[in-house]
Amino acid sequence: MSDKERQVFQTNNAKRYRFTQWTIRVIGSILLFILIVVGIAVGRGKNPSMPQMNSIRKSFESKINPDNKFTLATPLNKKFKGFKDFLQKRILEEKKPRNVVNAQLIRGAFYVPWSPLSLSDLRANGSKLNTIYPEWFFINPKTFQLDSRIDKEALSVMKYHKLSVQPILNNFISIPGKQGNFNGDLLHTILHNQKLQNQLIGQIITTLKTNNLQGINIDFEEMKENSDEFLNAFMKNLYTQFKQNGLIVSIDIMADNTDYNHNYLKDYTDYFIIMAYDQFNDPSHAGPISDQTWIEKQLDQIAKDIPSEKLILGVGAYGRQWITDENGKRTEDLTYSQVIDRAKISKSDIDFDENSYNLHYAYNFAGSEDEPASKNDVWFTDAASVYNILRFSDDYRNAGTALWRLGSEDPRIWSFYARDLSTESLNKSPYNYTLLEMMPPNFNSKPTAIGNGEIINILYSPQQGRTKIQADKNENLIADETYSQLPSGFLYEKFAEDSSKIGPGHKIILTFDDGPSSEYTPKILDILEREKVPATFFLIGENAEANIPLVQRINRDGFEIGNHTFTHGNLAKMSPERAALELKTTRSLIECITGKSTVLFRAPYNADSEPQTYEELEPLVQSKRDNYIAIGESIDPNDWDPKMNADSIVNRTIRFATQNNASIILLHDSGGDTRQPTVDALPRIIKYFKDKGCKFTTVADLMKVPESQLMPPVPRSWKNDLNFFFAAASYWIGQVIYSLFLLGIILSISRMLFMGVLAYLQTKKEKKLRETFKGIPAGLQVSIIVPAYNEEVNAIRTVDSLLSQDYPDINIVFVDDGSKDNTFENVKKAFEGNPKVKVFTKSNGGKASALNFGISKTDSEFIVCIDADTQLKTDAVSQLMNTFYLAGKPNEVGAVAGNVKVGNEINMITKWQSIEYITSQNFDRRAFSLLNCITVIPGALGAFRRKAVIEAGGFTTDTLAEDCDLTMRLHKLGYIIEQCNEAISYTEAPETIGQFLKQRFRWSFGILQSFWKHRDAIFRKKYKNFGRVALPNILLYQILLPFLAPLADLLLVMSLILSGLGLIVADPYHIILYYIIFSLVDILGAAIAFAFEKEKFSKLIWMIPQRLIYRQLMYYILFKSFRKAIKGEIQNWGVLKRTGNVKTT
Repeated sequence: MSDKERQVFQTNNAKRYRFTQWTIRVIGSILLFILIVVGIAVGRGKNPSMPQMNSIRKSFESKINPDNKFTLATPLNKKFKGFKDFLQKRILEEKKPRNVVNAQLIRGAFYVPWSPLSLSDLRANGSKLNTIYPEWFFINPKTFQLDSRIDKEALSVMKYHKLSVQPILNNFISIPGKQGNFNGDLLHTILHNQKLQNQLIGQIITTLKTNNLQGINIDFEEMKENSDEFLNAFMKNLYTQFKQNGLIVSIDIMADNTDYNHNYLKDYTDYFIIMAYDQFNDPSHAGPISDQTWIEKQLDQIAKDIPSEKLILGVGAYGRQWITDENGKRTEDLTYSQVIDRAKISKSDIDFDENSYNLHYAYNFAGSEDEPASKNDVWFTDAASVYNILRFSDDYRNAGTALWRLGSEDPRIWSFYARDLSTESLNKSPYNYTLLEMMPPNFNSKPTAIGNGEIINILYSPQQGRTKIQADKNENLIADETYSQLPSGFLYEKFAEDSSKIGPGHKIILTFDDGPSSEYTPKILDILEREKVPATFFLIGENAEANIPLVQRINRDGFEIGNHTFTHGNLAKMSPERAALELKTTRSLIECITGKSTVLFRAPYNADSEPQTYEELEPLVQSKRDNYIAIGESIDPNDWDPKMNADSIVNRTIRFATQNNASIILLHDSGGDTRQPTVDALPRIIKYFKDKGCKFTTVADLMKVPESQLMPPVPRSWKNDLNFFFAAASYWIGQVIYSLFLLGIILSISRMLFMGVLAYLQTKKEKKLRETFKGIPAGLQVSIIVPAYNEEVNAIRTVDSLLSQDYPDINIVFVDDGSKDNTFENVKKAFEGNPKVKVFTKSNGGKASALNFGISKTDSEFIVCIDADTQLKTDAVSQLMNTFYLAGKPNEVGAVAGNVKVGNEINMITKWQSIEYITSQNFDRRAFSLLNCITVIPGALGAFRRKAVIEAGGFTTDTLAEDCDLTMRLHKLGYIIEQCNEAISYTEAPETIGQFLKQRFRWSFGILQSFWKHRDAIFRKKYKNFGRVALPNILLYQILLPFLAPLADLLLVMSLILSGLGLIVADPYHIILYYIIFSLVDILGAAIAFAFEKEKFSKLIWMIPQRLIYRQLMYYILFKSFRKAIKGEIQNWGVLKRTGNVKTT
């Protein structure tokens, strides 16, 4: 045969490679084009119009000139000219130094634990205060003892800011289920019973000292005393005991309240807090919170009896609304945030009253289903009002100010509240009024909700406000303020409430989130259709894409469909661009699958119909930008919780529906480990509400709009068709890939079990044969052929090891294949004169050529072929020869494969190869030996009957795997190929990645060539198990499945990354768990092979990094092999650098 054979796949024509290249390019370009078009379609897709909603907001009407407009033309206003005149007098007066008390100006505030805003305000602005008055101390109406309600969390914040903490003691009684009130009878008992009084004071002092608090603030209201005698005595008693303990006493008073004897109390009180607010609290007469002239009157009146250094001016920082409707007249106190929100809702213009320094607006409300029509007047103070009040107070030389109350004020106040705003101080350090012109949005303020219902429409999201400040530079007052843009927190309306009680006619809506699921959604649809009950499904885009037929069924069966984002991510934690893409892609997917769009939306994680936090509200804001209506719920049985069973889900649904008198039920048809409890609970939920006479209906019916407004039809267009094609293609590709993965797993596990059984049976068979084996005939000559190219490192050592073989009739044929080093010279010199060693050299022609040359130089009946880097155990040749005769069919055995092990396990890459030799090559040959379908006699150690090799045509050069090709040709000739596991050799495995890739490319490409060369034998009865098992095994497990494996690993890594980023709904721990399970299956298979080989199981630990890295290298090699095969270039063996690190023990 010629050494210049044309290689398998070799071609001189580049058409095949170019055709493949252009095919890939065209397909890639088409896919890229489709992807770009779909991206453009999604990005430029038009949002459907919002339906006509019966919005409560339309009922508001701004009223610029209210009928009951406050007028300043009163005797009071004429007498007291206001802050400006007062400050002008101060400037003209002789400047007096500030006294010691005022040098340490009190800047206090009232803290109320019943408002969460008070605590958040304290956290944010406690550093701007030095005194705090928390509403903590009450009198028990039954025992008359101290009822201390100290808020430990708030106290820790107060101490952090080093505030002087002086709790309020009042006579307020809280009545459960009712509005509490100040009780004069309770106070009367304390004032008239000395024993109870001393007991109470003692308890107060003990509590103050135990908690390291600094004093008390007395706030007694609605007193029923005929004289001030008993109050005076109480204050004297309290003050005397407090002074003995170094504690502060302050009292809240109104200037015109005759219950208090100012002249007497000044000696038994450290500070008087003048409550200079609530000027107008009569429901029939609207007016300012605290008019400047009225404040001046209050101070002047009290200052007649009490020195100003004992006076603390109480500053009202809130609003009040006067409401007139069919039920009469009433008032409602508002925070600044609520005041602004209502102004925005009613689109009212805010008027800064230059006379009172308070602000005002009015509007009419036309009424709704839940509220009657009304006229509304709103008065409030803001930062400008408070600034002017502080200017007046500080120049009045009071001890300081106390703000009523934390959480209700205009946040701009904190830009100046800690400052001394006296004329003297401002002359030294002027205030920058522009600080008041920008009003940052408050993302953490409590949202304002109007209306009732479980469907939510965001009216405003937090936005910055702007004002124009006109300052009076002479008196350092704010003369005017114009709101050019109102600030706001979150403001939303709730609507479409069914206010009827749970019972006949009450509307119930079933909604299902997170689907569709191929396992549970069909079951739910079957139940709904059987019970003839409508429902609304909020779909996750990626789940919809994976279950297109289910989405089509949901739409075809008439159920409503809503958007639940594409990946079930938290929109509040995404960028606006990402959030918009989540919504757009899901809507586009729904449109192209169903032919309808949707305006229904439910936010993942935050479906409550009472959103309170930023995370709950921000997704609704983002969805509103794309014309979505947020569908909330008030009946959430938490069926997603793994702890929930069907009974719990049913009971919680019924309880919440009754408690909340609600309509919308939230259930899940996908997500989590199982939704079977939901499926089991659903018929029982339906039966309960049907038995109650409730009506199951749709969101459209609850909103009283046509269904077409919530799911408007989408006109047929090429973009939608292309979107659907892309979605359908993705779906079917996904189904195919999933099926292939599943098939691959099944095939892999089946193969592992099949090979294990074969290996066991073969081992059992060999054991039985060896028990009756009588040996081989004497005088059988064996020639060991050693081809070598540049093997000067290993060659002499290899020949030496061969001479130590215990088989008596051997000779060694050493063939140097034109080495460029001293291989030939060294070996010839070392073994010159040894009759058992023949040393030849020839021009380089490759390993196959060298083997054929060696065969031609011997007449031995049997030949053993090894690599020049291989070391044999001393009985290796004897074991090989025994195997020819073991089964009693020596003439039918054409070759015997040896057991090759890695002899240089010195680093990670060689340890991985060692595992592969044991688990793949040797184990496979052991198993396939039983079926006579071994496909490779390893070049490192293999024995052949010389006659069979000659008959097969010897070793050929048309593949890079001459050993594999020869083995396949022997099978075709009908020879038996055996495996001898006892014939052990140690080969030198590549020790670097580069050398490894070079060797394995040759192996992979060579096996690919051999398979292609002998493909005609596949499933041919003539070739028995070689055609029925061996070749299909190569095709399936060495060519096709390895192409799926890198895709599986890539999907694993991508799943971990995407789930970590929140881009897909997946539990990273589950993904890792599945991967570990698959890895354990691999390790189990390897352990079986190790058991047969009697190897140390400790080696298996190296399989963990092997799976992560080694396999990826094998994927690269396989891909390179296919590319080279298509390209058709001639391939060479290449040269591996030898190190001589092989050890045989």
